[in-house]
Order: sequence, then C-alpha cells, then structure tokens
Amino acid sequence: MNYTNNSNAYQSKNSQLDEACWGMKPATPAFIELINSKTFIQPGKLLVTGSGKCYDAITASKAGYEVTASGLSSEEIFCSKLAAQRNNAQIDFIVDDILLMCNSFNESFDAIYDCSSYSTVNDILLEEYIRKISSLLRDGGKFIAILFSVNDKGVESPIGISLPEFYSITKKYLQLEYSSRRIISIKSREGKEAMQIYVKN
Repeated sequence: MNYTNNSNAYQSKNSQLDEACWGMKPATPAFIELINSKTFIQPGKLLVTGSGKCYDAITASKAGYEVTASGLSSEEIFCSKLAAQRNNAQIDFIVDDILLMCNSFNESFDAIYDCSSYSTVNDILLEEYIRKISSLLRDGGKFIAILFSVNDKGVESPIGISLPEFYSITKKYLQLEYSSRRIISIKSREGKEAMQIYVKN
C-alpha cells in the first residue's frame, strides 16, 4: 500500500488538525513536566513527530535531548526552523511523515513523542503508524503520547481518540508503562487530555 500526504487517510482530518494544533503555544504543559521530572525518560535521542511550531522540540533540546523533529510539509518545517533559531535550539528536521519513512532511514531513538500526529492518520492506518513508531524505537525506548479530546463517554471531537481504542492497537507492539487523564493542560484543554507512555521490550 502506498502512503501519500494527499491520500484520503490524511485529508479527512488535516484541516481540523490545523485549527486545533497548529497554533498551540507555548510548549505542552504535561510534556514540560515530564521532561523536567526525568521520571520516565532521560536525555537521549528524541523524535518529535508533527513538530508544529516547535515549542515541545525546543523544550526538549534545551533540556539536553538530541532532538529530531518531523513535519508533513516544508512550510511546517520552515516555521519550526525559525522558532529553533530564535531560541538557539539545536534540532534536526525531517520533512516527512512517519508512515513514509523508508527502510533507508537508519536512525533509531530512545524516545518518540507525539501530541498530534496520530490524529492525522485515518483509523485504517493507525495500526501501521504505531508499528512504524515501534520500529523506530530502540529496545527499552519510550513512546510518549498526549491524547486529546477523550473522556469517559468517548471521543469529543473529530480529531480525538478514545483511550481504549489507542491502547488496543498500541499494546500489540509496545507495553503500557503509564496512563493518566490527570495531567497538566492549558485551560482550553483541561480534562480533555491524557498521557500514555509505552516501552519497547
């Protein structure tokens, strides 16, 4: 199967994602807390998927991580590079999406962080996305996902995802280490976000 940015798998959610995620600032509060606490992850090689305006990647770089950030478009990466330069952050950038990273991409990571990319993937391709995440992690590596628009009644918005759905797919490739809906959020997202951390054994 060919995966392209123009496929129906991506078009169905991209416009909604732009409005919901592209303008987010500053860095995600729960990610800042995670980085500062050093409880689940330590500085190492980190991939930030769907870098947006780069606030999370900058936070990680300044905390001592060796950061690579990916984006779906050259425009997204251009904005990310400007933000990184303004903040004197050392970040490598990739114009690509996880599904399209070919076998010649030889990098592996200690941790992968995602707070939006999963929402650009059609439900049909979500398992392939998680499988690719797993393949990019080193043994013992961590996958950190900030999942939004979830509650006990299910999905609240077209770009949200339910925790049971996400877990049922991800557990096939990675082991759940931590899950909580009680995380620090910006005011407009309070009670609508959750963090899950998985490990590759």
